[in-house]
Amino acid sequence: MSLRVAGRCAGAFFLLAFVAYGVGSALPGQPAGAALVALNSALVAAIGALAFRALRPARPGAAWGYLVARGAEAFLLAAGLVLRDSAGAGAADIVYQAAMLSLGLGSVPFCLALARQRWLPRWLAGWGAAGYALLAAGAAAELSGIRVGLAPAAPGGLFELVFGVLLLARGFAPATGGRPDPTGGAPSSAAGAGDTRVWRAARAAGVGLLLMAILAGLANFGVVQRLAAADAAGATGLPLSHQRALVLAVVALLAVACLDVLVAWALRAFLADAGRAVALLAAWCRTGYAVVFAVAITHLVAAAGLLRDGGTDRIDAGVRARIADFEEVWSVGLLLFGVHLLLIGWLAWRSAAVPTWVAALVAVAGAGYLADSIGALVPAAYPVQVATVTFVGEVVLMGWLLGFAARRRPGRRADRDAGRARQAQPA
Repeated sequence: MSLRVAGRCAGAFFLLAFVAYGVGSALPGQPAGAALVALNSALVAAIGALAFRALRPARPGAAWGYLVARGAEAFLLAAGLVLRDSAGAGAADIVYQAAMLSLGLGSVPFCLALARQRWLPRWLAGWGAAGYALLAAGAAAELSGIRVGLAPAAPGGLFELVFGVLLLARGFAPATGGRPDPTGGAPSSAAGAGDTRVWRAARAAGVGLLLMAILAGLANFGVVQRLAAADAAGATGLPLSHQRALVLAVVALLAVACLDVLVAWALRAFLADAGRAVALLAAWCRTGYAVVFAVAITHLVAAAGLLRDGGTDRIDAGVRARIADFEEVWSVGLLLFGVHLLLIGWLAWRSAAVPTWVAALVAVAGAGYLADSIGALVPAAYPVQVATVTFVGEVVLMGWLLGFAARRRPGRRADRDAGRARQAQPA
């Protein structure tokens, strides 16, 4: 499929998705409305895939970000159908605002990348970036409990209509004279391009793991586990700030699920030379884990929705059950995560770049997650949590990747090589 055809398909999907969700959301509780909202989710995911295919060779970072953001939006909008019936309007509103936040954050760099590729006029790309930034800000305000209405979504919605018509007319093609740089500024030689690819993959994986550690720590240990502890202690009242914190924890954990996907494929790119088939399998295992984790998070969304709809600070049986369901589904997903780390450990052991001791610690971390997940599924009591110790392997991998990216930055390496060449020249 050529860029022009892919762009025209994406333009048609933009317009169809706009109509499908607009009509479907106006028919709540009806089969036709649910079908149209589900169709919108399928179209949104297809838009992300088409844009990713077109933009990845030149702007891989923006392409991956847009793909994951659109995938998260599609999942959340579809989850809203189920949550509206099972948990109420509060939960459905939370996932809708989270979907808009994902769309806004993923689309800003996408619009800027389109401008750099000359696939959009700069004024139109700037309109899109500003509109999506405003959409993300409005969604964040709504999730924080500040009512702003639909006004922040208007500029981004109008941009999508104009962008869809433009894509339908000419596809992904330069908006002005001249041809975009197909390499995206990468070195021209094969060796230089390979070094840049490895460095970018290491940097993306390291930064992603660092962000995940921060977000997951604040959300899980700072909010979710405190709620579970309050329930275990028999507490029935919580400050209102804790209810809002649960919503923000949900958003943070959804961001962690998105980062899981990005880290999975960054590690695949970094370790592909050690075994392409195994690296691909490892990436899909972590992607599958991210999907299961996202499903688990919907139970926390339901808990937050029950608290919001109830207008009370009390932890009732429904909220307790939803938090327990989150932990149960998450523990099942950790089976895939453990397999992923075992495969990454094996690839790291085969890689010439990664020290053997780092590979061993990563593999031990994977074995710990597998042991805990299997232990949670057996009928007998399993009092030991091995991963509370073996998780150190993940931290070590994160630190090593960040150090590797800092040491091997292409610009520094080029400057060092140039300096050595000057020193080698005769006086």
